[in-house]
Amino acid sequence: MGEEEDAGGKRRRLCQDRLPDEVLGSIITLLPTKDGARTQILSRRWRPLWRSAPLNIEASGGDSVREEERLASIFCKLLSTHEAPARRVFINYPSWYGRYNMVGSLLQSPRLQDLHEFELHLHVSVDSAQIPLSQLPLSPTFRVLCICSHIEFPTETTCTLGFPSLKQLTLAKVRISESSLHGVLSKCPVLESLLLEENIGIRCLQISSLTLRSLGVSDYGYTREGSLDELIIVDAPFLERLIPRIPSCRLVIQIIQAPRLRTMGYLHDDIPMFQLGTLLFEKMVPVSLSVAIRSVKILGLLTAPNLEFVTGLLKCFPCLKKLHIVSYTRMIFKNKVKCCAPLECLDRHLKKVQIINYEEKRSDVNFIKFFVLKC
Repeated sequence: MGEEEDAGGKRRRLCQDRLPDEVLGSIITLLPTKDGARTQILSRRWRPLWRSAPLNIEASGGDSVREEERLASIFCKLLSTHEAPARRVFINYPSWYGRYNMVGSLLQSPRLQDLHEFELHLHVSVDSAQIPLSQLPLSPTFRVLCICSHIEFPTETTCTLGFPSLKQLTLAKVRISESSLHGVLSKCPVLESLLLEENIGIRCLQISSLTLRSLGVSDYGYTREGSLDELIIVDAPFLERLIPRIPSCRLVIQIIQAPRLRTMGYLHDDIPMFQLGTLLFEKMVPVSLSVAIRSVKILGLLTAPNLEFVTGLLKCFPCLKKLHIVSYTRMIFKNKVKCCAPLECLDRHLKKVQIINYEEKRSDVNFIKFFVLKC
């Protein structure tokens, strides 16, 4: 057994020795910072590779100001001594003590000029001091950009922002005007994924994109002024996923042109108006049904277990394969299992039904029983 293990170790080392430095460097870059540094102990060949490999930095805050300052100091020292630039930076501070110097010194490093991925998560209150946009290392080399914090995007600054290589953009809880956001999106020619969640300053979002494949949006709930009220997808020929995220309680959604849309959800009856092509819903109840939508294959619903309501929606999506339902109870429905008109979705296509928050009540049992008997 020992000889076999020795032989296996020799074969692995031989394979590693045959790989070029560029490949090994890429492997190190994909690892978290601590794991990348530990590769120096593997062999003599790995030791210099760590120093020259682009960094993958993950900085998470501690339980106190002192701990946060200590961690920020460690990463600043690493950036100042490392030979190669950073390629990915992920900063997550679960607590916030009203002081920006812990993160600010890290973001000002010249090693962050050519980042490919940047994620900033600061859990702060709305009344906390805004972080200056100028402090962020906004690079035209970005492929992934995620900002989840109370940062304000001044109009005069966003006019100059351009991300020619950006494929994924996430903005959550930021302040940005409609004109500024549309200006930024117009300068993202290869954008594939966009998530906008609980931002302030955008009332109406219009999407026209030849590359976008996934879109997630939400408003700021019932109480916040200046949040998203209307989403209009004018032309998105490659859009496959539309996710109206919760709360989205007053969001009007209008989809004019999205012929490849396959996945939607979670839709719920708090959405005042939803239009998909010629389909029109009010509170997710079909108002007009001239042509059924056959492209949608996966649908998510946030709804009470109302069999009549759900089967009414299934008529609109005859080619549905997967149905996901998050159940919540506002009223008690009898949901009597009885014969109903044939539904193409149930008879031919539906393969999976997932129900979350199931309760052992008669209405829920009858609701599930209907799909067991039909599918």
